[in-house]
Amino acid sequence: MSDFVNGKGRVTLQGVFLADKLGFALLERQVGFQTLNSDRLQMHLYGPTLAKSESFQKAEMNAAKAAGTEVVVTGNIEQDTESVKISVTALNVSTGQKIEQRNIVVPRTRALDDLAARLVQPDGPIYLVGQNGVSTPACTYCPTPQYTDKARKNKLEGKVVVAAIIDRSGKAEKILEVRGLSDGLTEQAIAVVRRWRFKPAQDSRGNAVTVMVPLDVSFRLM
Repeated sequence: MSDFVNGKGRVTLQGVFLADKLGFALLERQVGFQTLNSDRLQMHLYGPTLAKSESFQKAEMNAAKAAGTEVVVTGNIEQDTESVKISVTALNVSTGQKIEQRNIVVPRTRALDDLAARLVQPDGPIYLVGQNGVSTPACTYCPTPQYTDKARKNKLEGKVVVAAIIDRSGKAEKILEVRGLSDGLTEQAIAVVRRWRFKPAQDSRGNAVTVMVPLDVSFRLM
């Protein structure tokens, strides 16, 4: 799953978030195929500096080949006054041929609009892990989330996945649901991540940088 691009062919935080959301949906439904962790693809896509003569689409295919995938899923995002429209395409990596294409429409929200206005490196100030040697932020204070009475009564267990922007001070400045749980556990996960503190991500020179990362918040009944 590659990060989705906007109409100008650039990757925004919106494109990263929506690609992660679709990627986790595929993980839950995979039968007869294995979904590659997006970190591996991003490592090859963002690790080297993109040549000025190379399009992002070509870089996606080269990264997919380097990561050893057979199929890469790409997406192009357009917005109108009410919705975000994503054209999702599955491509055969070895031949470049289109396998399948589908259109997905989701309502516009203030959170999605905010993400759409924020570009990732090299066009913006926010990095992805592995991009130009950027490290993963390490959680140094990670209290466990609280159960809701309803979730405990229903004996609900599982994992909430959120996308978080971790700033240079080690705090989560924005948290969005990627894959949630019912009975109020998604809200509890977002609340506890706001309290988490991290050793900030660092670039190859040891400077603290802002990154967007997926985070898991697990719920287990004792």
